[in-house]
Amino acid sequence: MSDGTIYHPGVVNVYMAKAPGNVTTWAGDGAVWFKVYQITAVTNGGTSITFPAQNLPGVTFTLPPELPSGQYLVRMEAIALHVASTFGGAQFYISCGQVNVLNGGNGTPGPLVSIPGVYTGYVCPIPT
Repeated sequence: MSDGTIYHPGVVNVYMAKAPGNVTTWAGDGAVWFKVYQITAVTNGGTSITFPAQNLPGVTFTLPPELPSGQYLVRMEAIALHVASTFGGAQFYISCGQVNVLNGGNGTPGPLVSIPGVYTGYVCPIPT
């Protein structure tokens, strides 16, 4: 994904974590991550599957309006599933960034997960 295009069939998840202070000195450890966006697989009653994220030149999404103001880490992961039929076969392509949310809302993001830790290799929970 050096040019930003998502080449492999799979899904996209975007997580954020609110820094307790200065985001540049925070590692994002623990159950502090919450999902803000996803591009899932599309199935036709189990007879077919397509991956809308495949061949996208990039990912654009809108932050939830209830997201509180503050500094956040952002993690976008494209999970390639073309060899995921074997344990450990999913391939993770990660992009990270930092954002400062201004004039945010009063929400409480969740559910919170740990990264690493949210995936086991057997089941990929999809927090809502």
